[in-house]
Amino acid sequence: MQGSTTILGFDQVYLDQSFLTTDSEWIDLSDIKNTFGYCTNQSLKVISTRLSSRRNRGIIFIGSGNYHYVTYLLLAELQLPFTLVLFDYHTDMLPSLCPALLSCGSWVLKALAKLPLLKKVVLIGVRNDLARAIPQQLRKKVTVFDSNYSFGEDTIKKAIIAAIPTSSVYLSIDKDVLAETEAVTNWEQGNMGLAQLLEIIESIALYKKICGIDVCGEYTVPLAERFYRKNRQAAKTNEQANQKILNTILRVA
Repeated sequence: MQGSTTILGFDQVYLDQSFLTTDSEWIDLSDIKNTFGYCTNQSLKVISTRLSSRRNRGIIFIGSGNYHYVTYLLLAELQLPFTLVLFDYHTDMLPSLCPALLSCGSWVLKALAKLPLLKKVVLIGVRNDLARAIPQQLRKKVTVFDSNYSFGEDTIKKAIIAAIPTSSVYLSIDKDVLAETEAVTNWEQGNMGLAQLLEIIESIALYKKICGIDVCGEYTVPLAERFYRKNRQAAKTNEQANQKILNTILRVA
């Protein structure tokens, strides 16, 4: 995977994360309507067109978890069999409200139904009750390591590798999987340590080819509130997490 970064500009959440401005490709998506949380098919096509013209094919920073459905478009670009390894406190496998909408909560379900090259989904750090609610008919294509696992143990890392049937892996990281001391998001969060997440990525990279990666889970606030002390600290915490994730990817992928 190329060591370049793409920043998606749905909003201004990355303006306070200065390390991302160097040698990064920014794609402005702020003018597209009907994108926050739920995205219409028409808006999805516009986003897809703009993504297809990007120069960089490395790590993509999506923004808020409310735009996590963009990962579906990135997966649809892949042209070889792959496994999606998803770090997320939620399964993102809820039925869509209607066929005309793709949401941050339904995109994995659509990917399983519509993308034949997606051979397996490995969910890591998911909330226990949400993991149990995954429909039985999907269990053959979905393996779950819920938030009860001790992710620092080598046996768990080996089990994650063993659950990946393909040589190529796409990594998608929603920082709501992390403990609140490690990242700040607009959603309820899990208890994973950032060091544990990075160790899992390193383990995967030893045995598999990482063919793509994205990161979301930024903390969004109204523009007028960006400079409140609490919100500046949240941006700083997320910047530090993003930089560590990026540094790890550039080193191992």
